[in-house]
This record gives sequence, C-alpha cells and structure tokens, in this order.
Amino acid sequence: MHPNLLDQLAVFETIADTGTFSAAAKKLNRTVSAVGYTIGQLEDHLGLTLFDRSGYRPQLTEEGKAILRDANMIARRIERLSARADALKKNTVVNATLLIDSVFPREPLAKGLALFSQQYPEIQLTIHEAQVDKIAERLEAGDANIGLLALNDTLPMHHFDGRQIALRGAFAVVAPNHPLAQIKAPFSLSEFDNHRQIILSSEAVDEGRYNYHVHVTDLWAVNTASLALDLVRQGVGWCFMTRDSVAEDLASGRLVALDCADIHDWAALRFTAFWQTTQPPDAPLTYLIDMIEKACEESPGATRLVVG
Repeated sequence: MHPNLLDQLAVFETIADTGTFSAAAKKLNRTVSAVGYTIGQLEDHLGLTLFDRSGYRPQLTEEGKAILRDANMIARRIERLSARADALKKNTVVNATLLIDSVFPREPLAKGLALFSQQYPEIQLTIHEAQVDKIAERLEAGDANIGLLALNDTLPMHHFDGRQIALRGAFAVVAPNHPLAQIKAPFSLSEFDNHRQIILSSEAVDEGRYNYHVHVTDLWAVNTASLALDLVRQGVGWCFMTRDSVAEDLASGRLVALDCADIHDWAALRFTAFWQTTQPPDAPLTYLIDMIEKACEESPGATRLVVG
C-alpha cells in the first residue's frame, strides 16, 4: 500500500463531494496544484483514470465511480476507528440531543426514555421532533447526538451509521364516513385512484419522485404525522398509518382500516437509530437505544417479518 493512500483517497472524496479541484483545494486548505498532484499520484498507483478532465468540471469516470464507493467505505472505517479511540479518552455525555421524526412510535419511545432516566438520572436530554432531512443535517452539523427515524432512500449514508430498532406495518385508514369506507370490501387497487391520498413529506408534491406507496394523482403532502392523522379523521383523504398511531382510533371506530384485494401485505416501515460515524453513541446512549428498541419490540404495534 502506498504510504499516502489514505490521504489520496480523502482528497479524491473531497473532489467528488465539492465538484471541482479548486473547491476541494479550498476546503482542504491546499493549493490546486497540490490537489491535482495528489490525484495524479493516486491514479498512477491504481493504474486508473478517475476523472475526465476534458470538460469545464471534472467528471468521475466509471472507474472513478467504482473506486469512490470503496473510498467511502474506507473513510467510514477510519472515522469509526478514530471515534473509538476518542471514546476511550473521554467521559460519557452529560447532555444529549435526540431528534425524532413525526412517525416514530411515541409510546415505546416514552417507555424507553423512562427506563433510561432511571438508569442515568444525571444525564440531561433535549428531545425535538424534526423532519427527516433536517435530522441528517443537524447530526452532520453536530447539533444532535442521535436521530430516531424511518429509513428511506433519501437518507445519506456517507459519514453516518445506524441500526434498526423497530419494524412497523403501515396500512391504509380512512374516516368511517369516507366513500372508501362505504365500498364493499375487499375492493380493487384501482379504487384508490378515485380518492385523495395524504402523504407524509417534507417537500411539496412532486408526482415524479414518489414510489409505490403513492397510488393516486390527487395528493396532499403534510410534514407531520399528527396533522396527517387529523386530516384523515376529518375525512379529507386516506393515508398509510402504523398501528401505533391509530390503535385508539381503530378501537373507538373513529377510523377504519381498508381492505384492498390487490394488496396482500402492507408496507413495512423500518425505524432506525442514526448517528455520525465520528460521534457514535457512548455507553449511556447505547443503553437508551437498547431500551427504546426493547419497548418497540414489546409494544402491541410491533411487526415481525415471517421468513420462509
């Protein structure tokens, strides 16, 4: 291995992130020529051309894209190594900030926090609800220690680690006076097309970006689960909800679950504890995550995948 390989890979990652050699040089506090020389050395060492330099901006070649994935993995391992070494030299946290997305199961969260408070009464917690994209931003900025949120395709993996702590089935619900609730069940999937769907999203509606969880073109997008639930209760539309969030409404008849003949298995939401690789949870925060996971597994809304 080349003695400067780790530094070369770090420079390579920075160029890929910033888009230009000059922007990478500014971020790394180096000259552009030094950055260019380092990448030249890396390309010579690997025997590959990592960037196409023929245009206005350097573009990753196919080989460069493949190497970037490996470079990202190596960087994460180095970050973990450094974080573990730092953790051995530091005391545990006395103040910690948790960021929770709006659909994270609330009752098991509260139970886990109660168990944590009994074990670590000296630790102060700040707990805020936040949109999923803001959780990643605040973790990266160092404004929070842990995020608790539903996994999705837009979450950044670069510089982050995490672990699954809960699995929840999400099924369609409506108010009992909604037209969908009056149709003889089970009804066909196409029937959803005739009625407004309410979705959870931190951005404005963009039909081209949504996945199979979206079944209609008449969409209302809201960024909190509580508002989505209130709208469903008022008969504004139908929505996918987890059992935790609608258990009381279903028991009281305030909401009803829909029965679609063409959907045999409703979607499963995977909830994760999420953190920066450079700031992994210490022993108390690991205990907190363990207790929240335990409470989620024991709650009535828990979902278990059946394999085989």
